[in-house]
Amino acid sequence: MRILALLLLLAVPPDDPVVAAVLKEGRENSRVMAHLDHLTNEIGPRLTSSTNLTKACEWTRDQFASWGLKARLEEWGTFPVGFDRGPWSAKMVLPVEKPLTIGTGAWTAGTHGPVTGPAVLAPATDDELKEAKETLKGAWVISTTRGPEKYQVAYDEAGVAGVIRSAPKDLILTGGSSRISWDALPKRVSVQMIASQHKEIVELLQAKNEVKLTIDVKNEFKQGPVKLFNVIAEIPGAEKPDEFVIIGGHIDSWDGATGTTDNGTGTATTLEAARLLAKAGAKPKRTIRFMLWSGEEQGLLGSRAFMKAHPEENAKISAVIVHDGGTNFVSGIVATEAMLPIFEKVFQPVMNLDAELKFTIKKVPGLPRGVGSDHDSYLSAGVPGLFWSQGRTAAKGQNYSHEHHTQHDVYSAAIPEFQAHSAMVIAAGAWGIANLDDLLPRKGLTTSAPVEGTRRVLGVNCEDDLVIMEVGAGSPAEKGGLKEGDRILKIAGQAVADLGRLREEIQKAPLQTSVTVKRAGKDLDLPVAFPK
Repeated sequence: MRILALLLLLAVPPDDPVVAAVLKEGRENSRVMAHLDHLTNEIGPRLTSSTNLTKACEWTRDQFASWGLKARLEEWGTFPVGFDRGPWSAKMVLPVEKPLTIGTGAWTAGTHGPVTGPAVLAPATDDELKEAKETLKGAWVISTTRGPEKYQVAYDEAGVAGVIRSAPKDLILTGGSSRISWDALPKRVSVQMIASQHKEIVELLQAKNEVKLTIDVKNEFKQGPVKLFNVIAEIPGAEKPDEFVIIGGHIDSWDGATGTTDNGTGTATTLEAARLLAKAGAKPKRTIRFMLWSGEEQGLLGSRAFMKAHPEENAKISAVIVHDGGTNFVSGIVATEAMLPIFEKVFQPVMNLDAELKFTIKKVPGLPRGVGSDHDSYLSAGVPGLFWSQGRTAAKGQNYSHEHHTQHDVYSAAIPEFQAHSAMVIAAGAWGIANLDDLLPRKGLTTSAPVEGTRRVLGVNCEDDLVIMEVGAGSPAEKGGLKEGDRILKIAGQAVADLGRLREEIQKAPLQTSVTVKRAGKDLDLPVAFPK
């Protein structure tokens, strides 16, 4: 039945010869997984300020250029310290030998080779700290809570091997703060271990067993300034070259795995959409720009910097559409009332590309802000910024939270048929919007209220330090009393140290919850309600 449905769909080619050529090439000779393979397996994770990120920017620029696009790198800023992560490993030596699953934050210290030492329980009181001082030197401290800062100082003075904390459940969430200087680099090794193994070690120590661990973490700092780039490639407009449709995603990633579904998948579909249109000989009315921003994970840094550097372009951008939701297939887009009839025409050729992979357009009262990707930067300047909806079939789909920022974000998590399908939809959509007679209308453009079918949003803009720079009108954050200048500390009682963890905890939190912020030196718990 599915084969018959597909044959019927294929038998009716689109009227537009460029779209027909895009779909033919995309179905018969998709290269999207080859792009992803090189990006994630040959280059690897692409932390902002890492050597790998620079390699990825240069490689994607060269790929765009090889297909005939005008491609370049544009520097948007620098970091004072770079960070490259090498291999890491851990094992229990005593009382039995077994491998352990660990991770460390970005921009944190490594071990400078394998370090073997006893595991000791972290002291919970001042008296326990006094008793433990003689046992801390060279030990791996198994911590269940962060403890007072004076305990951390005592660990450094005693010369511990490092501190090991439990990850939430069995997922190692990678984050980290880039706000470090070359003159004051982090020195204490801080390790996350999956919860089940951390619990096992705690119980062994509580039962007075001797526990010995060997941990090897190859983290390397680079003296900056480290130059940071966005990748820009264009198919020039034949009639309106100074007007733009922008398609893209962020090329940077966290580095606890290979950065596949966040956002290697979006980078690969952006590359493939460009290749498909170039192969089809596309000559759009207005310029189609393919952008791969970096610094997204640290607070949309690359896109925000680009906006500040090119404010004159804002009035000439028809739309910015970002693919940053993992490997599930592009299943639709939202539209304001003014955009709806236009999108129904633009996306008609891709509504039924596959009997199971439907494309739908959802009318919304305004484009939602605070979703947390680079289109938000454009929305802040009044430019139509959109985020592709993504879906799964009954038989197949990604569990995004399982891979997002975790040790499981690897190439095997990507779904080839979804990736190929998404690239075709993105290419056809870009082509259709670029050939409209006019720019997309901006009437009733934005709302800060969450829209059904999108990821849950708090409604704030902030960078990796989690200091709120903007609170959206009508958002859960505004209704809960959050203000500009507040620094977010916790969501539903769970500590958040960076944007990645903030996004994770927002999705996990109860609908009726609390947000802890620091305001004027005091910690405040504010009630926040997310809509159903």
